[in-house]
Amino acid sequence: MKNTIKMSLVAAVTVAGLTTTASADTLQEAFAASKIKGELKSQYFTKDTESGADSSIWVNGGNISVTTGSYYGLTAGVTFQTSHVATVDGTGYAGDMDASGSVMSESYLAYKINNTSAKLGRQYISTPLVASSGSRMIKTSFEGIVLANTDIANTTLVAAYADKAAYRTDGDGDVDGFNAIADGAYTIYAKNTSVNNLTLTAQYAQIQEASANAGEDVNVLFIDAGYKLDMVKLSAEYLDSDNGQDTDSSGTLYGMKADANIKGISLTAAYTTTNDEAAVIRGLGAGAFPGYAKLTIGAGAKSYTADTDSYMVKAGYAIAGVSVGVGYANYDDNSADMRYTETELKAGYKFNKNLSANIVYASFGGDDTKDYNFRSYLSYKF
Repeated sequence: MKNTIKMSLVAAVTVAGLTTTASADTLQEAFAASKIKGELKSQYFTKDTESGADSSIWVNGGNISVTTGSYYGLTAGVTFQTSHVATVDGTGYAGDMDASGSVMSESYLAYKINNTSAKLGRQYISTPLVASSGSRMIKTSFEGIVLANTDIANTTLVAAYADKAAYRTDGDGDVDGFNAIADGAYTIYAKNTSVNNLTLTAQYAQIQEASANAGEDVNVLFIDAGYKLDMVKLSAEYLDSDNGQDTDSSGTLYGMKADANIKGISLTAAYTTTNDEAAVIRGLGAGAFPGYAKLTIGAGAKSYTADTDSYMVKAGYAIAGVSVGVGYANYDDNSADMRYTETELKAGYKFNKNLSANIVYASFGGDDTKDYNFRSYLSYKF
């Protein structure tokens, strides 16, 4: 029974794939109504470091997904991903890009009745505290079950359990397999939009006995409120975690953010601060970065350090398929008396609805040591 109700604690809002508007009368009709989609990708990353441990990698691959039509509310889906390293220099990408091979990242059964849905098996997940990440060639995936319900007006409720995850690489040049998540992870998630222009989100996650302190669980709580006011959206967040240790176990992050769009120019400013007891645990999965003070390359990882004040500003503009952006982030680690900064430049071009290209250039590091990163992405979706 325990294995049956295991699910990745973020599969929360991937309920979109569970809903269908029509049902086939036979299995043959359901399979005949299957939909196929996929993506061909080429990614080139390089980093120059002050330590001299420079690295570069060029990887090609993609994915293909098949989803059946509905048979009295029951659907099935499967996704295969493949990654093939063309060239690699150095070891800087061993943990996230250096992978050659293929993996069945999704393989699930989904069922929907009225306003309740369930999804069982391998799947991608996208919630604040449990999240897959598709920023590399291989997108991270989870294995478990997700239950979702929308009976309450303007409210989405999710309960999920996951016991396995497959990350970007196995660290040894191959794609990762599905491996156990400690003794499993639970999550509950709620989103409410009852008040006009106000979105409230709350999520709790527990990773069982994941602490180095034997027999203790890791717990994380996230609360977010966003209010839209004309061209501006104001947001506030609270992230609290307990790492299961006997002492210095609690980490807390508070954040504020303002987003605006003025004549096609998007603007964002954010500030976060943490307490001085312990580092804040982000959640589960390579995509779980709920803190506001983040840019593309660093993902705001420094903002979760204990006793750290962080701020970020960025701007972007898009016209006729061309997009450009610039951003700056600052992280003051008060306990270590260190300051880290990140500056990024972004550009992209959408050739048509299928083909797009993007590049990111960023500098990241302390006052006296800076690393420089360049990433390019070429994508064709079908």
